[in-house]
Amino acid sequence: LESKGLASIPLRGPLSITIPGFTGAVYEMWRRLGSVEWSKLLEPARILASIGFPVLPNLARAINIDSKILELDPGSKATYLDPKPSAWEPFKMAGLASLIEYLQEDPRAIYRGEPAEAIASYVSERGGVLDVDDMKSYEPEWGDHLTSTYRGWTIYEMPPNTQGVTTLHILKLLEELSVEPHPLSTERFKTLVEVAIPSYKWRDLNVGDPRSMKISLKDLLSNKIIEDIKMLKGDLNPREASGSSVDTTFFAVADREGLIVAGIQSLYYPFGSGLTEPRFQVTLNNRAADFSIVKGLPNTLEPLKKPLHTLSAAIIEREDNRIALGASGGHYRPQQHAIFITNIIDYNMPIEEAINTPRAAWDPKTGRIAVEREINLKNILGLETFIVERLGVANAVQVRGRMKKAATDRRGYGIPVAAP
Repeated sequence: LESKGLASIPLRGPLSITIPGFTGAVYEMWRRLGSVEWSKLLEPARILASIGFPVLPNLARAINIDSKILELDPGSKATYLDPKPSAWEPFKMAGLASLIEYLQEDPRAIYRGEPAEAIASYVSERGGVLDVDDMKSYEPEWGDHLTSTYRGWTIYEMPPNTQGVTTLHILKLLEELSVEPHPLSTERFKTLVEVAIPSYKWRDLNVGDPRSMKISLKDLLSNKIIEDIKMLKGDLNPREASGSSVDTTFFAVADREGLIVAGIQSLYYPFGSGLTEPRFQVTLNNRAADFSIVKGLPNTLEPLKKPLHTLSAAIIEREDNRIALGASGGHYRPQQHAIFITNIIDYNMPIEEAINTPRAAWDPKTGRIAVEREINLKNILGLETFIVERLGVANAVQVRGRMKKAATDRRGYGIPVAAP
């Protein structure tokens, strides 16, 4: 960055790219827990990429909004703009279908085969630093979840390098306070913001790649840490970072045995870095943009390091009642999860109501309050509010005894599906 005269990590472009980990993570999940043959599991995706799938209005809208960014990259231009698809038109991705064929034969082909070489070569050609040795070195990590409690329920969240711990910190602080009687009241969201701000501040100072953190995972939820977070109250400085991710896909699944899985993936910004390797049509992320350039932090940009990651998923349970939930939302996510969980536990909402009820959250980028139109919030801590059409899109699945239930958010295009 310094050699190129850059004072910060670019939000887009080849220098914002990190190793794409999703494919390796999915394979590792399947290797440990899967029951369907790997090749068969990928076949529906290969067919859709080959014959085409209908472009949902939100994808068509995203292509229109970000067309200037996509035009800057030959691979993205060829994939998304030549021609530019309209809503509900079939969209074929022959290159992606070819990649899936490679993955059906070798699940690590994207890291060590021709796809890996093509990705590394293209990133280098476009001025990036990701190379084929980086791709070959990638191994998914199987981490231990973080576990906490909230008013008699057990709460599971993702460990660092994700911000899952921030959800648990918010809930621990909320548990010490009384429940506001109305879920859409100004007082309820004032309380949420009051505990969210110091929780985010603590996150930015202490959370990143766990190998660089000074605090062990087992101590992240200790009473001392909670007291340290309380001492940060009153600090309203917004973080110097990106805001909300809008391309996230979250899925929650329950099987016939009642086991549940919550999974989430995202390129971060719409179309990630803006670069798409043209042969296999792999659009690359811009996750490096969330590294800090401030020296001495767990999230400081350094070699062989993972950035603080906005993605996380949550599972909550009490006795025979288990719920998996998650949402798009970038840095809003810890507050979103806290809202969904308290909607269920404090306000006795069924899962469909919990994720569809209007919401508001503090924006760590601007220091303002993002508010959906249906909520009429009065002054919260003297902070400015701004209206958003939607504050993320959520899904949830619930297993209670022999009953299984799924719910999707009116804000998006997800659907609950029951398979035989």
